[in-house]
Amino acid sequence: MKRATVRIAALLLVTWSWPATVLAEQYRSEVREVPNTPAQKPVDPQVLLKQTTDPYGRALLLRDMAATAAAKKDYKQAAQLLEQAIATKALAGPAEAAMRQDLASLYMASGNTKQMLPQLEAQVKTGKAAPETYIALGAAYLEQKRYADAAPLLEKGVRAVPNADLSWKRALLAAYLGSGRDKDALPLLEEAVKRDPSRREEWIQLAAVSVKAGNKERAQAVMEVASRLGFLRDAQDRLRLVTLTGQIGAPFEAASLLTGWIDGGQLADDAPNRRLLATLWVAAREKKRALAAIDAALAKGGSNDLLQQKAQLHMEREEYVQAAATLEKLASGNGRNGPLLMTLGLARYQQADIDGALSAFRAAQEFTPSKKLAADWIKYLESGRARDEALAAAADLQRRQPDDDVALSDRLTSGETLTVTAPLPAATSADVVMGSARPSGALTPIGAERGGNADGSIPAWTGGLSAPAGTAKGQRLKDAFAADKPLFTITAGNAAQYAGKLSDGHRRLLETRPGYAMPVYTSRRSVAYPQAIYDATQANIGKARLIGSDSLSGARLGVPFPKPDSGVQVMWNHRVRYRGDSMQAQTAQAAVQKSGSATWLKQTELVYYRYGNIADPVDIGQKNILLYYLTWFGKSASRKDFLALVHETADTTRGARNVWALPLDIGRMFRIPPVGYDQPFPGSEGLQFVDMVDMYNGAFDRYVWKLIGKREMLVPYNNYRIGDGRYRYEQLIKPGYLNPEATRYEMHRVWVVEATERGGKSHSFGKRVFYVDEDSWNVVLVENYQRDDRTLWRFQEGHLLALYDARYANCLPVVTYDFKDGRYFINRLTAQEPPPQYDLPGLKDGDFAPDAVKTRYGQR
Repeated sequence: MKRATVRIAALLLVTWSWPATVLAEQYRSEVREVPNTPAQKPVDPQVLLKQTTDPYGRALLLRDMAATAAAKKDYKQAAQLLEQAIATKALAGPAEAAMRQDLASLYMASGNTKQMLPQLEAQVKTGKAAPETYIALGAAYLEQKRYADAAPLLEKGVRAVPNADLSWKRALLAAYLGSGRDKDALPLLEEAVKRDPSRREEWIQLAAVSVKAGNKERAQAVMEVASRLGFLRDAQDRLRLVTLTGQIGAPFEAASLLTGWIDGGQLADDAPNRRLLATLWVAAREKKRALAAIDAALAKGGSNDLLQQKAQLHMEREEYVQAAATLEKLASGNGRNGPLLMTLGLARYQQADIDGALSAFRAAQEFTPSKKLAADWIKYLESGRARDEALAAAADLQRRQPDDDVALSDRLTSGETLTVTAPLPAATSADVVMGSARPSGALTPIGAERGGNADGSIPAWTGGLSAPAGTAKGQRLKDAFAADKPLFTITAGNAAQYAGKLSDGHRRLLETRPGYAMPVYTSRRSVAYPQAIYDATQANIGKARLIGSDSLSGARLGVPFPKPDSGVQVMWNHRVRYRGDSMQAQTAQAAVQKSGSATWLKQTELVYYRYGNIADPVDIGQKNILLYYLTWFGKSASRKDFLALVHETADTTRGARNVWALPLDIGRMFRIPPVGYDQPFPGSEGLQFVDMVDMYNGAFDRYVWKLIGKREMLVPYNNYRIGDGRYRYEQLIKPGYLNPEATRYEMHRVWVVEATERGGKSHSFGKRVFYVDEDSWNVVLVENYQRDDRTLWRFQEGHLLALYDARYANCLPVVTYDFKDGRYFINRLTAQEPPPQYDLPGLKDGDFAPDAVKTRYGQR
């Protein structure tokens, strides 16, 4: 702080001048005119001082000598001369007060705070001190670490002078930081790094204060710029940047950076850093790299928790041989327990090692928590059927190709290195670092554009649709726009005229399926949500974040990202959109052959939403759950052939989706590995995969999600007539497509998200394009392309309804068209089913425990 004090005092003395009014009062009797005389040789002030005996004259001479010394920056000598002048006691009160103020500045410059305090405190008590005096006294208190006393003095000095010098503000900054006033320090730190980016300590302080304020995004950006400026010189600072990058939802970038620093020697290749690296790769869902990091950490000092994590990763990658070897190592030591043995049994079963699996399950029976589940597995394995099923599964695993390594990101390590002698580049300017907010524009409460489009085909949003007169909650929905007539109909003959407003999927249907047509109606922005959803959505702005693509944090109840910056944020808005507090519905589905013949199945769904629950929204930071989902299928509404229970989580790094299956013909509930990706959906005859349910409900780790932007498109919307009962199912199902007479298409704005298969990952679809309605965050169209030649293979069409009775929107029904063989699959048909029930009373988390589900629903 002494160096700061010297800088402040030096600034004061550069402009040191005596108050003119004081001098006039003191010496007005001595003003006189003298005749011009020839120039004389200057007299040495020291000699003149010796010759002057009058106290008043000595005081004046000492004052002039002090001014000369100060101009030469000899502050110590100047202070001594002013002390002598004051000691003459020959000056009038105002003149002495002004001299004492300048003496205080000189003390400050010379570092003699002990001597300066009495004079400065006396001047401040008068209430007429100059701004420089407040700054000087505040700086003196800083040297004594009296931060709370220094802050108000420094505030007065800074506020009294427009565009106060940066050194003054840095003194105030030190007072704020010393007294724990981080909130007040933040804007001063921001200004300091903008005006002078050369001081490493202020970048580090700004990052630390931003973390304390809960703004990790800002802290990470600050540390990233500091890294490019060459200011991250020790391991602690580098690890802080790595950790912050992971915490703001970029674990892949963080892991890539950490890998580079370990390989380059900037960070130690030790067990803690390898553990951190493994954690980041797991969060990034790069399990292969995570396993390599765990192996490196184990080589530097093993532990059971690392072995358990390794075994879990091998299980998730379906590497059952390696998983079993790791679990056997754990089971041979002190880590033996019921869950471990159960997992070992599953790993052996997946290798078709039935005897080994039985051995593990029998050992697991010794532990009370696993006893019952282990007994069920033993009974199943001894049934004789398990061996054939396990052999078939093992053979299928062997045919799978290994995944490739994914290239590391170099975003944080490559590119231009910044210097402090030039303005920061636009991409990392100080304004960006400080988190300048993007203008919101005129948006609806959940983030859609409120206004209409240029040609009027999309109207302004005015609040959405209210329930029509004569309707009540729980009744079958009526057509809210029954009087509307088609504006025009798009057919194969005129499709070229509207090509710019059509998806590739619709253009392909018009080209390949004779008779397919799209009746276009006036656009109605009918979607509305409860006020609680609007309020929660606004509260999520700046708080919701992704910690990896499949890990949501900081959000509550509403839309997490009403102003999305990435494709995966848009998809999370779809995943957690409000659909009532709870819902039970029965629907019909059919796999329709090219000829028009159909295989029918009934599905019943019971959903208890925990994130999107207005009455009791869960804190996902405390309880890692989004919803509980129970469903069963049967050939009739009264029959159950297969039942599944799902616990959907918000953060997969804390726990993946939990799934249980209950085949009614076996009568036992099995916990199975999380299903998803391209596993067939029951009853779809392979036309729909599990992750195509609800248009998309899968993990995000197998694709790179790119936000393309927005488009104005014709999409299925407000199709009440499909489900209002006027059409029987056999009237809706036509060979090749859904009956166009029952459909309705409107012009709406949609977000466009492109998902391309990540290197090293595998899915039946190599690319997918999602079209997401801006008013509801529902995915309404999906184009799914083959992974080999990127040919459009399957096209999903969700007919969006504003459910005015429950105040949310959903796609009812959903049609999946297959362009390879002419078939299609339709589900969520409701015309001949009872109306859904909403907000069921008395539901609780315990109702969705596996045992409770088996007891209540486990009968045909």
